[in-house]
Amino acid sequence: MINIQTERIKKLFRILLYLSFGFIIYYLYSFDYIVFSEISINPFLLGISIVLLWGGFVASALSWKKSLSVHQIKISNNLGIFSHGISVFAKYIPGKVWVIIGRASVVSERKGSLAELGTISMKEQLVYLLAGLIVSFIALLWLPVNPVYSVIVAFTALFLSLLLFSKRIHHLVLSLIKTITKKELKIPFVSLNKALPMFKVITAYWFLWSFGFYILVLSVLPDAPLIVTFAFPLSVCYGLLAIIVPGGIGVRESIIVFFLTKSGIEPSFAVTISLIQRLWFITGEMFIFGFALILRNKIQKREN
Repeated sequence: MINIQTERIKKLFRILLYLSFGFIIYYLYSFDYIVFSEISINPFLLGISIVLLWGGFVASALSWKKSLSVHQIKISNNLGIFSHGISVFAKYIPGKVWVIIGRASVVSERKGSLAELGTISMKEQLVYLLAGLIVSFIALLWLPVNPVYSVIVAFTALFLSLLLFSKRIHHLVLSLIKTITKKELKIPFVSLNKALPMFKVITAYWFLWSFGFYILVLSVLPDAPLIVTFAFPLSVCYGLLAIIVPGGIGVRESIIVFFLTKSGIEPSFAVTISLIQRLWFITGEMFIFGFALILRNKIQKREN
């Protein structure tokens, strides 16, 4: 029975992987990310930004491993990177659920139940989202924008904090949703003693990605202000919240353009940078996916 279930999970994951590639190719083509006007880029700074980006992806995989460890599920670094990296393109499938289930399904073939691992995966994603929103809110306070934007981000972060860390609010919100929609929404409660260790590792890769983005902007616009660093976490968070839009495509770019223009950057440069960051980020996804493929052979040899 267990073998049959495992085979079904493997088959489902293969289909998921193929669909992921199909969706990413389709959206890159549809949004013309593959073709853009010629620009001048500093190759040295671009290289540094890519190294920071790739380092952030490794840290994000280790964050997944840390989240499992906090819940008393021990896996190797190799399995953490493999399970996280092999499912990285699943975010381009509408619904976002596959990016949570994908890595959990890989680990469940070796230990733990898919339901338990999927819950832990969702917890890590929610803490990741909260950390990004907190950083984004601090940055918005320094931008010359309507205070309403800061209030929206602050409210989102506060609501998410209460939903995750307050049992009373957690149950109340889920009950209200069930009463209104007649459907049960399953959002896991996160205890603070488990969230804090996760938060520390998540903050590390937010730093690597955000600073990498700033260096990327400098490679195109050498006099860009430091505050543009925070355009990245803000765009990623609301791209993640835009459940229907695959990979946050379009949402992330719009927020980055808005943030950069409010930072004093010309709209034409802001649009160009927003397009480049998508391709830049995809190199990181390709890197961690390729890394996962390499580790798969090592994992299989040890298991055999």
